[in-house]
Amino acid sequence: MRKFKVSYQRIALIITLLVVLGVSSWGFRALSDNAAYLKISKSLAIFGEFFRQVSNNYVDEIDPAEFIEAGIEGMVKHLDPYTSYIADEDNEEVDIITTGVYGGLGITTALLDSAVTIVGITEGCSAEKAGMRVGDKIYAIDSTIVMNASSDELRKFTRGKPGTSLTVRILRSGVRDTLRISLQRQEVTLKNVTFYGLTNNDIGYIRLERFTHNAPAEVRDALIALQKQATDKKTSLRGLTLDLRENPGGLLDAAVGICELFVPQGTQIVSTRGRAADSERRYYSRRPPLEPTLPLAILINDNTASASEIVAGALQDLDRAVVVGERSFGKGLVQTISSLPYDATLKMTTAKYYTPSGRCIQKIDYNDRRHGIVKSNADTNKTFKTQNGRTVRDVSGIMPDTVVVVGAQADIVDELLKRSTVFTFANEYTGNRSSLPENFTVDKRIFDQFVGYAKRSKFTYESPAFRKLNDLEKLLKTSPNQAGSQSVITHITAAKNQLAKEQTLELERQREIVSFVLYEEILERFYPRSLVIGKTLNHDIDITTAAAILHNPQRYKMMLRQPQ
Repeated sequence: MRKFKVSYQRIALIITLLVVLGVSSWGFRALSDNAAYLKISKSLAIFGEFFRQVSNNYVDEIDPAEFIEAGIEGMVKHLDPYTSYIADEDNEEVDIITTGVYGGLGITTALLDSAVTIVGITEGCSAEKAGMRVGDKIYAIDSTIVMNASSDELRKFTRGKPGTSLTVRILRSGVRDTLRISLQRQEVTLKNVTFYGLTNNDIGYIRLERFTHNAPAEVRDALIALQKQATDKKTSLRGLTLDLRENPGGLLDAAVGICELFVPQGTQIVSTRGRAADSERRYYSRRPPLEPTLPLAILINDNTASASEIVAGALQDLDRAVVVGERSFGKGLVQTISSLPYDATLKMTTAKYYTPSGRCIQKIDYNDRRHGIVKSNADTNKTFKTQNGRTVRDVSGIMPDTVVVVGAQADIVDELLKRSTVFTFANEYTGNRSSLPENFTVDKRIFDQFVGYAKRSKFTYESPAFRKLNDLEKLLKTSPNQAGSQSVITHITAAKNQLAKEQTLELERQREIVSFVLYEEILERFYPRSLVIGKTLNHDIDITTAAAILHNPQRYKMMLRQPQ
């Protein structure tokens, strides 16, 4: 017991000395700068004394390292969600961000219905080779049950030195017993470009899913391969679609490197600016472009974020590409990775980025949110000019030049996906199947099976109109002048009853798009991701919209031209 007491006292003494040194060094600056340094000195003094007293006098023994780490995590929670402290044992996450390489099985998991479920498998990795599927639930690894583990907890079992072995027990829909699978961890390299190919024989398509160091090289290689494919078909490449949907971003330098493939050398691509007045840094294209004039379309959606938004925003501002899809996520913050003592790492937000026109598309002001203030889109809805004089807006994200709205289906399909109804049906449909027919399609029989499954799963759908009527009805019923509102409530109830009848037919009305979503989800259980993308290209409305624009040079030029 005495041994622990002494160690606490030594640690407390070290912290106190550090605090004194910090107070001294900051104190001199405080005399010449401002009161901020006095606040820092005071806070460090309180922190050191707090640690000393707790470590010496708390009723139970505490681990000083864990105690300090908890304090750091508390401070990090006070900042934005992108700033994080990474302990030495978790530093592999930094490698994944920068290089896309790690030791593991090649699976992506999520907690669905409180169970660890595989939602993605890296092509060519040990999990795929051993027959694991999207939709499988991980019950145990070796002798440890992990079925309800968080992603962080699960990584302790799945990640590790390449060549080491483990046994995984999984649950699969339609299979009675757990499946026991022996695996070896391996070095997994996450591809940035997960698919490239030709649509309409002369429009290139590249799916870019992340931004590690190698992303510009992979896009360059894909573009060169597409040029060759077009030549082999005795034609030339008439345009390129770069798909950034669902791309959460990555390294800023990688985003700059991808823009360099398409814009003249010396072009400003992005700038960053931090708290200090002199902190602005500008990033320019440093090399000649590979394709300076090839018509270009960028696909984005509401999960296109960070580095992806740099690419989309820069190429839009420079009138180098038509942006197609939905408004992007709105993450305009830059993180810097710094080393801390004992192999720990700090990933910290240090600046905001600005597109060439001057836009910062950050959606949320986290400084205001800490004080209970939520920034609205209207606060930043300023206008800017592209290189050709087109008007673009700072609207908490990149607004596409062509907004693709898939009609009334979007709401019901979003609900089906949000509640995992499509995902779990695909698990049930494929669970006891070893393969799919060569020319598999989702026909009427499979669609009807899905409708029945949705009913058994108690899936209900309320349209936006129905929800608004419901809210209005509740508001009127609680109104002080309820008597005067009664006739309106009667009309609302009648309208809701009519809408309820319509909503029961909504799945049938949206048969085509629902069948396509089912088709893609079922394919995921048997085929690599790249093959699934290839099989579904011609059914994707964003891709077909982009191809139609690129196939029409006059329309493409008009969209990028300065308004008269």
